[in-house]
Amino acid sequence: MLSEELKISGSFTEEVINDRLSICRFESISCTSSFAEDITRGLKQVPKVLHPKYFYDNTGSELFEKICDTPEYYVTRTESSILEKYSDEMALMNKGKKVIVELGSGSSIKTRYILSSFIKSEGCITYLPIDVSEIMVQSSKELLSEFEGLNIRGINGEYEEGLEIINELTGDPKMIVFLGSSIGNFTPVEAKRLLSSISNTMSGDDSFLIGFDMVKDENVLNAAYDDSAGITAEFNLNILQRINTELGGTFDLSKFSHKAFFNKAMSRIEMHLVSGSNQTVYIDKLNEYVEFRKGETIHTENSYKFTDEMINDLAGSAGLNVNKTWKDDRNYFGLCLMSK
Repeated sequence: MLSEELKISGSFTEEVINDRLSICRFESISCTSSFAEDITRGLKQVPKVLHPKYFYDNTGSELFEKICDTPEYYVTRTESSILEKYSDEMALMNKGKKVIVELGSGSSIKTRYILSSFIKSEGCITYLPIDVSEIMVQSSKELLSEFEGLNIRGINGEYEEGLEIINELTGDPKMIVFLGSSIGNFTPVEAKRLLSSISNTMSGDDSFLIGFDMVKDENVLNAAYDDSAGITAEFNLNILQRINTELGGTFDLSKFSHKAFFNKAMSRIEMHLVSGSNQTVYIDKLNEYVEFRKGETIHTENSYKFTDEMINDLAGSAGLNVNKTWKDDRNYFGLCLMSK
């Protein structure tokens, strides 16, 4: 059963929107501090780096939804086709689970296949989406209008914060969902740490459904992260705009360009922002001047691509077993159901 009262250390509030929807929010001061600290640390590194989780303010989240609709970005369409074809089988393999937890839910478009199949199987379920973007709130309201057998308790925060709350919210058997091959944005060490945190959250009755983008032709990969309409470039540059807006930065976005390529040796797509000139950027709230040389880059994202062997090794390192894998006909994408 879901707990009625939360007893969790940390600063958060819970807003009850109606009898089927409530949202837990972590204090924005902490988030702002973390953002400022990470930006300071990242821009002082050599080479400069920024964490991809900061792409996803409201504007970034909206741009990512547009990326998913580009002809080049196969990931969302392919994963959706797998979910549409196999979500009933996924629900059958998770018979008795009435709680679905999702990390990085966003607009929950693909999750609808899962929710529909689980409601059909179980009658009524509780959905616990975790996301840093406020888009999650609007998408939750839309889901309630679509699914009568659904209750939602959303968590507006980081994955780690959300996982802590999940432990207090429910002791019922649950399936944790991590779609979109978001695990690919983490380094191998970070991915192992995150999966270990998820594993530690799970009981023996729980399961974990996670998406992996598979290794494939380099031309397909490169095009997916550098679409002809320039939406991915706008998405990448938006992280600089976020620094300008939230931290008083003076980045001139016209002086930076988007670069993406597949690093075969590391089995990952890399995204960078390239300085078009020698320039100095001042960030007011950090009281920092940041120097850039012409051609210098800010490494903004990695997106690792996986083989079956890599997936099994990662799962094993976190104390998880791969019970079932569903793939598309081209072997572009895999959804793996894991357990402890």
